[in-house]
Amino acid sequence: MIAFFFFFFFSELYSDPIVKAAFDMVLGDKLTSDGYCDISEYIFARINKTDMLRDLEKIKSPISLLYKDAYPTSKTIIEVWINYKRNSVSEQSSINQTQDFQIQFIEAKAIMNWIYRSFNNKDERISATNELVKILGNVYANIDGTLGFVAQGVIYVKTKVEINIISSIAALHKEISAFETLGYSLFYRGHSDANYVLKPSVFRRDSWLKNERRIYNELIINCPQDFQKCKTHLDYLVEMQHYGLPTRLLDITRNPLVALYFACADNNNSLGELIVFKIDNNEIRYPQSDTVSILASLPLFDYDMQQKFKAYASDAKLSPGAFNEKIDRLLHEIKTEKPAFRDGIEKDDILKCVAVLSLKNNNRIIKQDGAFILCGLSDKTQYNINNLRYTYKKRKQIYLIKNKAKLKKQLDTYSINHATLFPEIDDVAKYIKEKY
Repeated sequence: MIAFFFFFFFSELYSDPIVKAAFDMVLGDKLTSDGYCDISEYIFARINKTDMLRDLEKIKSPISLLYKDAYPTSKTIIEVWINYKRNSVSEQSSINQTQDFQIQFIEAKAIMNWIYRSFNNKDERISATNELVKILGNVYANIDGTLGFVAQGVIYVKTKVEINIISSIAALHKEISAFETLGYSLFYRGHSDANYVLKPSVFRRDSWLKNERRIYNELIINCPQDFQKCKTHLDYLVEMQHYGLPTRLLDITRNPLVALYFACADNNNSLGELIVFKIDNNEIRYPQSDTVSILASLPLFDYDMQQKFKAYASDAKLSPGAFNEKIDRLLHEIKTEKPAFRDGIEKDDILKCVAVLSLKNNNRIIKQDGAFILCGLSDKTQYNINNLRYTYKKRKQIYLIKNKAKLKKQLDTYSINHATLFPEIDDVAKYIKEKY
C-alpha cells in the first residue's frame, strides 16, 4: 500500500507546481547541493499542527486551509488535495497554477508535513521514505549516485557523503581522535538545523548580495564610533559580522565543543550538524595576507562592478596584464589600506574562499576561539566551501547531532554555554534568567 501510494502520488501529483516546489525546497535543493537532507521532523511528527497553522495564518497563506481540518489518510490524501486545489486556490492567492508562482519555505514545510502525517505512525513514514528514495534519484537527475536512508531521518547520496550520528561528547571525541591531520588544521562550525545551507550570510538573499556595498557603508555612516579602532577592510567586516550584519564571512572555530554548542542551541525538532573542515596549513591566511586584503575590499564595490570583476577573472583569454588593467579600481582600493601592495592580482584571488585566522581583538572571538572563511566572487561559493569539509575515502563526512538537550547539559559542565560564548552583559543576563 505504501509503495503504491508514493508511486501514485509522484506520477499523478508531482507535476503539480505547488507540490514540486515544496519537495524541491524542503529536500531537493539541499540533497542536490550538499548530498544529504534531514527530514526527521516529518518522519517523527515533531511539527505541532497548531503552531504550523499560526505561522501560515501570519503570512495569510492559503495552505492554512489544509491545517484547519484533520490530517488526511493515505487513502484520502489525493482526493483531498485535488479538492483543495479546485476549491481553495484562486488566481489572486500567493500560490497558483502558473509557472511564475512562488511559495515561502514555511509553506513548503507545511505541505511536506501534511503529506507525511497522512501515515499512521513513524514505521509507516519510514517505510514510505524508503520508497521515496527509490524515486528521487530519477526526479533529481543531477544526483550522482545511489540514494540511501538512515532511520534517524536522513536521505543522502551514498557516493558523495557518509552520515555519522553523534549523541555524546565521548562519541565526538572518538571521531576527532581518528582524524588524519598531518599537514592540515581542523576547524569546526555548528548548525542547529542540519538543513541549514553552508554559505556566508550575504549570499542568503539576492537583495543582500546586490546591495552589499550599501549595507556596508550605511552601517559605518550610522555607527561611526563602533569602527574607530578598525584599520583594515577585514577589521570592518569582522566588526559587522559581530553585530549580525550580512557579510561574506563565515564564522568557524578551532574548538569542536564550541561548534557542538551551536549545533545544539535551537531547533529541537531537527537534527543539528557539526561541520568539520580540514584545511591545508599552507592555505590558511593571516589578517595581513594580500589575498585577504583583496577579498575584504570587494564589499566596497557595487554589484555591477563586482560582476565585471568576476567576468574578467573568469575570462581565460584575458592576459594577466589586461586583467589587472581592467580591475585597476580594485587595486587602488587595496592600496589605500596597503600602500606597498604589489601591482598585480592573480585572477583566482578574487574568486576563491580562504580560511582566515582572526585577531583576538574582542571577547567573543576570544571565548569562541573564532576564525573565518572569507569568500570571493565565484558562482561556486557553496561548492568551494563544501570542498573544505573533512573527507575520508572520497566521501565527505557529515556529523549530525541528536539528543541536543542532553548534550547542552554536558557542555554546561565544561563551561560551554550561552554566557561564556557571548560574554556581553545582555547575553549573560539572558543565560542566568533562563537558568533559574
